[in-house]
Parts: sequence; C-alpha cells; structure tokens
Amino acid sequence: MMAVDEHKGKIFASLFIIANRLQVLGDRLDPDVTVKQWLLIAVIVKSYPGMLSVKDIASIVGVSHQNVMQMVRSLEKKGFVHISIDESDRRIKRIGLTRKCQEYFAARGDRELAFLNDLFAGFSGDELQHFAVHIDHLISNIMKMELRSTT
Repeated sequence: MMAVDEHKGKIFASLFIIANRLQVLGDRLDPDVTVKQWLLIAVIVKSYPGMLSVKDIASIVGVSHQNVMQMVRSLEKKGFVHISIDESDRRIKRIGLTRKCQEYFAARGDRELAFLNDLFAGFSGDELQHFAVHIDHLISNIMKMELRSTT
C-alpha cells in the first residue's frame, strides 16, 4: 500500500502530466485558438460585463503580465479581443471581447461540450462535485503558498 507522501508525490507529478496532455488535446480542438488563449477568453467571459485589466487576468490565470500581453496581441490580430486604456489610470490596459469572438465561440460550443463530455466520461455527478471541491482546495493551498513566498 502506498504511503501518504507517495500519494502526494504521484498526484503532484500527475498534475503536470495532465496539464501537458490537456494542452495538446485542447490545442488540437481548434487550430485558431490555443487552450491558453481559450482560458484567457473564458476568464474575460466570467467577468462580464466588466473588462478585466491585464494584471487581473495574469493574477487569475497564474501567468506573467508579459504572457498575457503576448496572448492578447495574438487574439487581437485574429479580431477576438480589443485593448482599451483605463479612463482613470492610463497605465492600465483593459481587455474586452469582440462580437466576432462571441460569435466564434458560440459556434464551437458543441465541440467544447463534446470535448468535456469525453474528458469526464465515466464520472458520476457526485464524483464531479467532489473533484471540483478537491480542485478548489488545491487552488486555495497554492494561493496561500504564493502569498507566503512573496512576503
């Protein structure tokens, strides 16, 4: 039987493997939008109707300001987002979705749902609910660790 510390190590390593494999699978889903770009768009959608700042997006997604700007510039070239300067503080860039983006993602909704259904095939509703609770707990622990490492 595996010791608790071995379980922790296995879970830690598995999270990286899962992340890498999900990125590859997700990037195959749509040749025009990477999984990371999709996540950035999803974060903006969840914040609607407000427009998030680049700093807000970086904090939520857990990447650098520079990485967010790189993704935003790519999405802007595709016509999916627009960048606005904050009226009260001109140093702040706010990111909004274009109508083209909203229409594009509405049209691929069935593919996204099929992807998620395949990914979570065989999981019961209760299992998914518990899984979500455990993921939230893990994210909370990560955020606490980030706060400790910056102080």
